[in-house]
Order: sequence, then structure tokens, then C-alpha cells
Amino acid sequence: MKKFLMTIAAAAMCMTVAAQESGFSAAPADGYRGFAGLNVFTGLGDQPFDRFAVTTVHGFQADQLFIGIGASMQFVTNTNSESGYYDENGDYHYYSYDEELDFVMPFFINANYEFPSGRIAPFADLKLGYAVGDACGLYVLPSVGVRLSHISLWCGYNLMQDKKITGRDNKKTLTNYNSIAFGVTLDWGRRK
Repeated sequence: MKKFLMTIAAAAMCMTVAAQESGFSAAPADGYRGFAGLNVFTGLGDQPFDRFAVTTVHGFQADQLFIGIGASMQFVTNTNSESGYYDENGDYHYYSYDEELDFVMPFFINANYEFPSGRIAPFADLKLGYAVGDACGLYVLPSVGVRLSHISLWCGYNLMQDKKITGRDNKKTLTNYNSIAFGVTLDWGRRK
């Protein structure tokens, strides 16, 4: 099922980019804007999962403010490492990354503010939503970057949480996956 959903999401992203390149536009009104990008996440802290992601966002631009919704397919790249954690009794538990976190798909609301400037436009961006897959929980990605024409380069900090019920007593655990994020994004549509 996971591979089927990944294939559907990838096909939808490819069709969106292909439609824009062919000149077809399904934009219902002025101000529509779409983004597609590649991102890299470098893991930090106790859960250092490095990830590679493909992201798409669609929404509307009004002056310098963009509001949209988006999704990101994220794949863990360091699956052969082993690590572990200490529980509340001080016992150490081993696990491998491929058992703990393999594929995550966050869905989010995206707000982006582009500061008035010349050819190179700085911007601040916030993605806030919920991740599903091997980690299910809060997803937050604030970032800053620069846009040159229809290409953007950005960096930011990502917090992704995972809420799991474990053990015989059904105890809830909360795991934070922190990372530094970098990306390149292409955009199309009306830029006011």
C-alpha cells in the first residue's frame, strides 16, 4: 500500500510540472502559484535521521504573501546505521533506522512572505502540518531563503514529532526528529 501511495503522489507531482511546461493552466483566477522542490534534511540530536524529500505546494499569491497547501514525500537515507535509546529504567534498547523510520509524508499549510526587493528577493516561509507514515505527528518547518526569477534556495529548521503507544501498559511516547533542512524550489504561476 505504501508503494502504491508513493507512486500516486509522484505521478501527481510529475503531471503538475508537465502541465505547466506544456502551457496548460488550470488556474481558476489570477494569483494562483505552484511550487515543486527537492529538499535534504540533516538529522540532529538523539534521532539523527537524514532524509531526502520531494515537495509540492499550491496556493494563491496576494502582493508579497503566499498561502497554500502542500505535501512532501520524505525518504530516510541512513537506513543501515544502528542506534538506541535509554528508557526510564536506564535500560538501553537497540534498533536499526530502517525499522524505526523509513518513509514519512507530511501534509501542511504553507505561508510565505517575499520581501520587496530587486531581482533577488529574500523571503521567510513557514510550513505547519501533520506527518503520516512511519512517524505520525506535528510537522513544523520555518525557513528563510532567496528567490531569483522562478528558482528559490532556502534553509531552515525542521521539527517532526512521532506519537506512539508502546509496551503492555499502552504508554504514549513522544519522539522528536530534529533536522536542518536545505532545498531548491521551482515555482510557476502569477507572481505579483
